Amino acid sequence: MATTTDPRVRQLAEAAHRVAREKATKLPEWKDLPLSEREKATAEARLWLRAAVEAGIAPLAERPTDKHMAVYLDEQGFLYGEYDGDDILRLRWVTEQAQSKREMEEQGAEFRLIGWSE
Repeated sequence: MATTTDPRVRQLAEAAHRVAREKATKLPEWKDLPLSEREKATAEARLWLRAAVEAGIAPLAERPTDKHMAVYLDEQGFLYGEYDGDDILRLRWVTEQAQSKREMEEQGAEFRLIGWSE
């Protein structure tokens, strides 16, 4: 996994620093940290992100094959799927096609929680 260019690494490092600042309010903001501390936090975030990908709770940043289409979750919890070129299509619930999650899991299906929708 080429996480060196994965923007989620820096997002994760910055978010972890924000969480740490909630407890230790004297910590400087991310932009004010010395470069060496930002690099150390980024290296740690890279490891955590790799672990999350390997555990199956975060997707690879790169498209596995040309046949794979990306699925996105926006800040409000709405799901979108790649459609054509740069277009995305909002995914909607179709209740008449609902299936029992429990029964599917009993048949071997595995699900990952990726977010919440309103």
